[in-house]
Order: sequence, then structure tokens, then C-alpha cells
Amino acid sequence: MMQASNIKSADIVAISNPRSGKNKRGGFEVFERSLQNYPEIQHVVINHENNLLDALDVCKQQHSKILIINGGDGTLLHVLTYLKKLPNQMYTPNLVLLRAGTTSMAFGDVGCKGRLNKVLESVIEYSQGNTLALKATLTPVLQMTLPEKNITVCGMFFGAGAIYNGILYCRQKIHTKGVRGELGPSMAMIRYIFDWLTSNKMTTSTRASIVIDQAPTLTGDFAIITATTLNRLLMGVYPFWGRGRSSENISLTLIKKNAPKATKAFMKILRGKDPAVEANVDYYRSVCPVNTTFIIDDGFTLDGELFGEPGVSTRVELQSAGNVTFLTT
Repeated sequence: MMQASNIKSADIVAISNPRSGKNKRGGFEVFERSLQNYPEIQHVVINHENNLLDALDVCKQQHSKILIINGGDGTLLHVLTYLKKLPNQMYTPNLVLLRAGTTSMAFGDVGCKGRLNKVLESVIEYSQGNTLALKATLTPVLQMTLPEKNITVCGMFFGAGAIYNGILYCRQKIHTKGVRGELGPSMAMIRYIFDWLTSNKMTTSTRASIVIDQAPTLTGDFAIITATTLNRLLMGVYPFWGRGRSSENISLTLIKKNAPKATKAFMKILRGKDPAVEANVDYYRSVCPVNTTFIIDDGFTLDGELFGEPGVSTRVELQSAGNVTFLTT
């Protein structure tokens, strides 16, 4: 275990956030013990964002080729944000994402799965030239800019409306009961979906004005606003049926409040199918834009990090930030 300033020149650096959900429950100690058998891997422990940025600076200077991220979605968000800043864009390490967070939603799509020792052995083999040990997967990154606050961050999943409120519900009602991993937010999602299809007592819509590329502004109350560069979300759900996504595009789905034939539409949307109901274009929209601008009168999330606040208008700009490479099993 090392601090950022003591990283030796190494092809493989593991960055651990001991405050991530699973790490807090004993995962960090297991990971630390496992690394004792693999001296090829330098281990850096970070305690806050500044530590992480210092560690990444040293990794860039040392040209470390593989970064193992032993942290949750928030840790990954900070790593992606660092790599996509202009001064760092020439540094393109391969990323190995472990399941170490409270939810770790990105892990389900781009995580390196399997027994920890086997994963670490495969990473070492890959670094030594065995490119069959792991699969290199190019994955687009989502960039969110809040121009009025001079904030730009990069992640994999953006959400507002029922998604934002579902996260709040999960943290207040489910995580406090000890439910972790995908199960917690999945339970929250199921409850909000059931309410959306029946009583509409829980789901709070978000008032927003949205400009997709150069199209006319869309204004209304949206039950769901979601954008991602992932191919799999919670429980394997993929609520996007738009076509044409590439490294220059993101997947964006908008569902307005009181959308017609919600049950019929929902069963198709879960499988990434066009809901094909009347007034589709008015209530159900899924596209792959290059740039999207929102004025949102509510809170919203990027990779589980919360931004904005209810009743306050925030300008949000979304676009692709290009690719990163994940090593997966």
C-alpha cells in the first residue's frame, strides 16, 4: 500500500477507495491481502478526491499502462473526468473495474468479473503481452457540463425525474436496511415503475426544456430522462430503442408524464424496443444525439453523484467525450 507520491514506475497500478460501499464491508482488506501475492501490482489508497487526482498525475508521469479501479461508480466518475480533461487526453491507460461500490452499476457492463485472484493473474498476463487473457473493450464516455457552475464531469449514466427520486428513495429507505449492490436500486426502480403503471403517487416528474442537436425545443413534464453510454443498466434493462449510437453519440430516452398506454409501452421499453403506441413521438422518445442541452427544474444524477436541486433551474449539457478502454473477462 502506497501514497500517491511514492508510486514506483509500474505498468499496473491498483487504486483503492476504502470508503466505497463494498470496500467498507471488508472488501478492502480482502483486496489488500490478495495483492500481497502480486508484487507486479502497485497499490495506492486514496481517501478523498485530491488523493485520487495526485495518484493519477503520478500514473500519467510514470506511463502506467493498466489502472485497476477498486472503487464504486463515484470513483470511476473521477477517473474518467481526469482522463478526459484536455491536458490528460494523451494518457490512455487500460481500465480494470472491480465490483467495490454500493451499487457499482457500471461494473455490470464494463467490469472485470470472476474470482479476484484470477482477475489479477489475467491482468498481469495481459500486461506481459498475452492479449487473450482479457478482452479490450472500447467504451464511449458521457460528458456532463454545468456551464453556469463551471463544472464538467464524465461518467456513464445520467438520470432525472423518477430516476433521481429513485436514488433518493434507495438511499433513505433501502440502503439504510443494509441492502447493497444492484439489488437496492433495482428494488427502488421496481417500486417506482409499479407506481408509474398504477397509482402515480410516488413518481415525481421533472419540468424541463430540452434541445436535441439542432431540433426545436421540447418542453414539458418528464417522468423519465435518462442518457447513457452503457449497453446494460440495472437488472440488464436497456430502455433505449434509438439507432445510430457511436463514439460520437449517446443514448437518450425521454418519457413524459401521463404517457398513454404505459403498461403496454413499458414491457417493450424494458427490452429496448420501440413502444409503438399512439402519440409515440409526443410522449416516448429515444434518440442518439451528438449534443443535448437541458434546463432542468430539479435534481439529477451522473453515476450516482447528485447535482442540482428541486425548484432551481439548472442548465445541463450532455455529449460524448470519446472512448476509454476497459479490460473485461
